[in-house]
Amino acid sequence: MAATRGDLETVAGLVKRALVPYNLKPDDVDIEVLAERLLDSGSLLLAEVVDLGGAAGPLADWHTLTDAGPGDGPLGQWNHARGLARTVRRMLELLPAAATR
Repeated sequence: MAATRGDLETVAGLVKRALVPYNLKPDDVDIEVLAERLLDSGSLLLAEVVDLGGAAGPLADWHTLTDAGPGDGPLGQWNHARGLARTVRRMLELLPAAATR
């Protein structure tokens, strides 16, 4: 099933929430929820971007991030969520290009 415009806007909002400056970092519980939602969103976007030109980089990053999971340490989950957000953002950037073909 293709993502709707509303779905894409929701995902873009998640990305924006994850890529805030450090002084606006959410608490640990919110980061965990954010990371889970980014994982769900990225999984849905995979099917839509897998065959698009330019998808190799984001797909490789996605698999690295999902295979490795968050690192240890106090910022492990936060850094992981931000990595997921950057990768999902790159996937979103591929979709408008595909729509014009």
